[in-house]
Amino acid sequence: MQKEEIPTFLNEQPKVIFGRTGRELLIIVCGIVGGYSLWGSISPLLPGALWGVASVIIACIPALLALVIAMVPIAERPLEEWAMCWLLYIGMPRVFIYKPLEDDDTRENPALAETQKKTKQQINEEEDLLE
Repeated sequence: MQKEEIPTFLNEQPKVIFGRTGRELLIIVCGIVGGYSLWGSISPLLPGALWGVASVIIACIPALLALVIAMVPIAERPLEEWAMCWLLYIGMPRVFIYKPLEDDDTRENPALAETQKKTKQQINEEEDLLE
């Protein structure tokens, strides 16, 4: 009889180096590269020791931001997933369609019935366009 091995760590990502996952390392490296690129762009703008220190501090901001994004989960989800959810929510169009209920007034007033009929046709056309 053949023995089956059941994996026990299905929801865990493998650790690559320093106990960090590949996703975390990639985000941290992107932050370091962004900081170095920023430092290379702003350091030659003004000469002087004070500006050199300021440019190093400014260049550390993307690296620290990437470190926070990589290391801080909220509700067991990484921050980049929350950011993507927020962007999708902001990007979705808001469509509100009003569909009036049929009243007994339409039987008494043929002009009102005609107006409601046209409105229903317009709503149906808009729904067809949205689909």
